[in-house]
Amino acid sequence: MKYHHGNLKHQLISCAYDWIAANGIDKISLRNIAKIAKVSQTAPYRHFKSKDHLLAEVAARGFDNFSQKMNENRPTESLTGDLVKCGVTYVEFGLKNKYIMELMFHYPIKTNDFPGLSAAADNAFGILQDKIKDLHQGNTDVTHLNSMSMHAYVHGLLNIIQMNERIGRSDTTAFYKASAKVKSNLEQMLSAFVKNLDFS
Repeated sequence: MKYHHGNLKHQLISCAYDWIAANGIDKISLRNIAKIAKVSQTAPYRHFKSKDHLLAEVAARGFDNFSQKMNENRPTESLTGDLVKCGVTYVEFGLKNKYIMELMFHYPIKTNDFPGLSAAADNAFGILQDKIKDLHQGNTDVTHLNSMSMHAYVHGLLNIIQMNERIGRSDTTAFYKASAKVKSNLEQMLSAFVKNLDFS
């Protein structure tokens, strides 16, 4: 990819996003990104005070891309179906964007220090909350706990699938046998969970 320097900040974020998506977070640095973007090693410091400032921007873009995928879902025939589809999209995005998801959810960035990241994350969670609220006919009293319950369940399923993919196919452990069924039964598991979702 060739980078043009008319909007260096945007280009550095794009470069860092692509690099992390392919390689992970561990070896990322402002100098590394400057080298990949073919700019001087001091250039990134004109836009980012530290590596965490760059990573916060990348994580915010991850949440924006995640929200876009969620919003691209076409309505199903039911509110339950819409929420199930939301969960499936979450897992699919996580499987395709492993390292970006690790940055979004597990890298120790203090979200409150970065308003743009906080807003992007809140917007993504808001999509889930809106669907939960619709499912419960606008009852805001149950929205928060039900949204957290749904988020925890879907994120847990994603982690199980990822763990299964790291295990050798010759493995005969009980976990491998059980976790191997999660991906192929994802919609059914989510549907059953959503139908019983009630912290009223």
